[in-house]
Amino acid sequence: MKILFVTDLYPILDDKTIPKIIEDFALAFKKRGNDVFVIRANFLLNSYLRGHKYIPECETTRNEVRIYNKNFFLPFLDANIDYLNEKFDLIISHMPSGHIYADLINKHLKLPRISIVHQSDYRVLNNFKYAFYFKNRLEKALQNSTLIGARNKFLAEKLKADFILPSFVDIDKIVQNKDFKTDKLKLITLSKLIKRKNIDLVIKALTKIDFDFEYSIYGEGREEKKLEKLIKKYSLQNKIKIYPHIEHNKIWQKLDENNVFILPSINETFGISYLEAMSRGLITIGTIGTGIDGIIENNKNGYLIKPEIKDIKDVLEKIKKQNNNEIIKNSLLTIKNYTENEIMNKYDEVIKKIL
Repeated sequence: MKILFVTDLYPILDDKTIPKIIEDFALAFKKRGNDVFVIRANFLLNSYLRGHKYIPECETTRNEVRIYNKNFFLPFLDANIDYLNEKFDLIISHMPSGHIYADLINKHLKLPRISIVHQSDYRVLNNFKYAFYFKNRLEKALQNSTLIGARNKFLAEKLKADFILPSFVDIDKIVQNKDFKTDKLKLITLSKLIKRKNIDLVIKALTKIDFDFEYSIYGEGREEKKLEKLIKKYSLQNKIKIYPHIEHNKIWQKLDENNVFILPSINETFGISYLEAMSRGLITIGTIGTGIDGIIENNKNGYLIKPEIKDIKDVLEKIKKQNNNEIIKNSLLTIKNYTENEIMNKYDEVIKKIL
């Protein structure tokens, strides 16, 4: 099968601002014997506002996937497909720009098309800033889709998706068991350092607890200097440290050095880092109503909290006081349902129904 991915969120360079999850799905299809191609449709103003690196129009290859990088000064008025010299069986689009451009080119290709919706799609459809142009075009693109897949339960309910497509972890990275030691809470966050991640709330909550802890933050972003000032304000330089973004193949060692993963972010599409933390046997704390809600079940295989200082403080005190081995056991059982093979088998079944 020849699959054409259409999105603006696909890595070409080593760009830390672009998550790898869409590439992970593309490579998973390739491992299953499919030919995979990508149109990277960039509305340049949007790319600039999101801080993505500028890449000139080109055709290139990354991990044996052919990528057509297309740049647009105006938001996708051009439906020219002369540069495509392959015949495809299926289009899969991700992100608002991807859905809109996929809808345009599919007027010529006339293929089954699956739109995978993220938090960005929900934001475009529900924020007045996008009403002038993008909202109507995105609504039309989704209406014209053969199927809609949602990256989490919340989006599936709000956008009436046909199926849910969560992230996955490498089965080889799942530990068999891990005992929780409560002598010191060793917390870790792996994240972009941006406002909606609410890392400042974690720091403020830690000023209110009376037991020993260490907190390691790995990431880069606009909030880094503010977070450093906050740490200094409360004289926590010996307990809370910010480290640069680390390569993905090195995160496992860092996770293993800690026992609690916390990221009380809002507007989170999914957050692969939660699954990765669960796979290493860390107590994992996420936010109610975000992408990980429904996979983490509060007080069963992790914790879901409101992004508030009191909630963060309360959950950390609870973790410190109790035996957490049952939570870890349940977490490791849960994560076995979110391996690449499990998720891709279900994805293949969805695709078979429309081909």
